[in-house]
Amino acid sequence: MTHKISLLPGGCAGGCESEMMALKGRLARLEREMSLLKEQCPCSANCPNDCSGNGECQKGKCICQQGFLGPDCSKCAQGAECNKKAAKGKVKVTVETVSLHRRSKIHRATAVTGPEPATEMVFSNVTESSLTVSWSKPKAAFAGFRVTYTNIITGENRFVTVDSQQSYVVLSKLSAGSSYIISVTTTQGRTQSNALTSIITTVPAPPTHLQVVNVTDTRAVLQWTPSLGKVDRFIISYESSKTPNVTVTVMLSGNSVEHQLRGLQRGTLYTVKVLSQKDSLQSMAISTTFTTAHVVKASEVGARSAVIAWRTSSVYHSYRLIYQVAGEETKEIILDGSVTEYKLTRLLSMSRYIVLVQGERDGHYTSVVTTEFITDKLRFPFPTECSQELLNGALNSGEVDIYPQGKEGQAVRVYCDMETDGGGWTVFQRRMNGKTDFFRTWSEYSTGFGNLSEEFWLGNELLHNLTSVGPVSLRVDMRSGNHTAYAHYANFSIDSAERHYTLTVSGFTGTAGDSMRYHNGRPFSTRDKDPDPLGIYCARAYMGGWWYKNCYKTNLNGLYGINSNNQGIVWIDWKGKDASIPFTEMKFRPSRFSPATHG
Repeated sequence: MTHKISLLPGGCAGGCESEMMALKGRLARLEREMSLLKEQCPCSANCPNDCSGNGECQKGKCICQQGFLGPDCSKCAQGAECNKKAAKGKVKVTVETVSLHRRSKIHRATAVTGPEPATEMVFSNVTESSLTVSWSKPKAAFAGFRVTYTNIITGENRFVTVDSQQSYVVLSKLSAGSSYIISVTTTQGRTQSNALTSIITTVPAPPTHLQVVNVTDTRAVLQWTPSLGKVDRFIISYESSKTPNVTVTVMLSGNSVEHQLRGLQRGTLYTVKVLSQKDSLQSMAISTTFTTAHVVKASEVGARSAVIAWRTSSVYHSYRLIYQVAGEETKEIILDGSVTEYKLTRLLSMSRYIVLVQGERDGHYTSVVTTEFITDKLRFPFPTECSQELLNGALNSGEVDIYPQGKEGQAVRVYCDMETDGGGWTVFQRRMNGKTDFFRTWSEYSTGFGNLSEEFWLGNELLHNLTSVGPVSLRVDMRSGNHTAYAHYANFSIDSAERHYTLTVSGFTGTAGDSMRYHNGRPFSTRDKDPDPLGIYCARAYMGGWWYKNCYKTNLNGLYGINSNNQGIVWIDWKGKDASIPFTEMKFRPSRFSPATHG
């Protein structure tokens, strides 16, 4: 307890000197009593200024820390060193407001300062997903460290704690090619030092799935998948087995996913590497090898075909032959490893083809040969039916691609008869062995079915399209044992689906008799659809699909090999109603086509 009484100088004027002297006496006695009380009750006494935060209060007296002295431990016995310690520990703060003739009450507080920060942060062992951060410890006492790391892009924040014995930590599970803010703080109880902060970027991840495609004799396309992290660039380097000391390096944008190599040497093994770079950091490289092709010349190049042959000293399990017209979809053929020659067919006329042959061994392909050629010119590059293909020079019967809708339409595979009566016939029906079931639905007869090389029906929808573009003639060839017959009709057409594929036929000549005339003007009917039944459902009764009337004089789509009960494949005007004909073929060609002048 402190009493502060200010007495004005010069005494007390006005005759009160005796009273003043008495007051001084009482104050002296009070101070003696207070001193005696402190001596008698030291446990209840407070230490002066709470020992200024630099010592402990014991029985009313301050026991000062080393380097401090005085009743309240406020004096420094060791100069600047003592002041430094005080700054790092507790600081006594006294606040007093002073104005003219007056002073405020004195306020005192003790502030605790944070521990000394770490210094000299260093990064090492930086990889795609981890790094080591180390630092120098402070000299003053502390409990440990807290290391915080924040992904600058995602904002993801994590921290780890480290005890006072360590001055480094390994940070893991980081994102490749990402920048992080790293902060290290010294900890002492609940207090932390100022942060030691720096920024570091992890090593970018390399691209993946590197492959080489479209390898020719002088070119190759590299393709890869970029890693998840953003990179500044990709660096490609490649060298050949013929010049191993010469490396070509190419730098590409970090957005690239492929690159074409040009000016390569023919028949040469190349090694190529690709890596990512972000800032000055580079990823590990991924690599692959490829061999450029030898060049061969295609032989026997025609309008629709060409022969490719190759030789190689290596042994392959199989070959992959890839060919395409520039800008069109590629086609691929797999060949046995013993094959060294192949004839390409069904090519487009007047077209430039690029061909590549690759050898396969254990699932890996190596380019063997490449070639380019241009097919010959045709009078009808996109024939709409078989007579145009005959005029193109095709003299042998067989399967051919035609284009009913012209160049822009889809190709349709048909069988062409190039021999009968001058050739040029598009065959739309054949019976020969009974392997194909002709007791079909309306939908199946509309689209067609069977095998072009054996028994088939081309399809009513296509028949309608092909017989609607101009006057068309029909020929029916039949054979039974050594006997043959034919029926020729100068006019033939099939109507649309809306008119039930109605038959129009007239102008008969031939040796088989005019059985088709009975069916002129009749709609097509099948087992599940009879647009105009006359009494009975003929398609069900005679198990076929045809232009039935009531019911038929010819039934070329009936049951094969049945020679009784009006069943079977029948042409009544030639063999009667109970003789099933073993071979029939129905075909058409333009009426204007002249066998004598088609060449």
